[in-house]
Amino acid sequence: MVSLANQPVPKLLGYAIRAEMDANRIYTKMAGRVRNALLKEKFQLLALEEKKHKDILLRLFASIRRGEKPEIPLAVDERLLPSVSIKPSSSLVDVLNQAMNAEKSAREFYASLANRVKAPNSQMLIYLSKVENTHYLMLRSEYILALQFEDYAEKDVDKVVT
Repeated sequence: MVSLANQPVPKLLGYAIRAEMDANRIYTKMAGRVRNALLKEKFQLLALEEKKHKDILLRLFASIRRGEKPEIPLAVDERLLPSVSIKPSSSLVDVLNQAMNAEKSAREFYASLANRVKAPNSQMLIYLSKVENTHYLMLRSEYILALQFEDYAEKDVDKVVT
């Protein structure tokens, strides 16, 4: 990950907001692509949580820069916060692997950013870091299942193992 030390906090928050918006879009798209009902629900939950993260970050920005609007870029430097790229040929395993990397980077990003702001804002960033870690763990468990069961995304759970 690129060092956050030389970047202004408001700019970093703009990057984080964009990354959360992109994650919401990706997880929503994945929920629409899979047939496995439990996996679909997990992607929907992740999409909802990423939307909530965006809202938290907007409030955090407002508390730091009263009266200002964040500058939200069209894209984020992949070295800072990697995104997930879905192609028509992307396998579930590939998407989950990319998503795990993105969540791990977000966890590290928020933990580092927490050191740059004062409480209570730092506590909110620590919270986001911990939640991103739970996302990583959830995706990791799905990744392991997808590796073990070739058609995991395509069938209901009770039909995957039969």
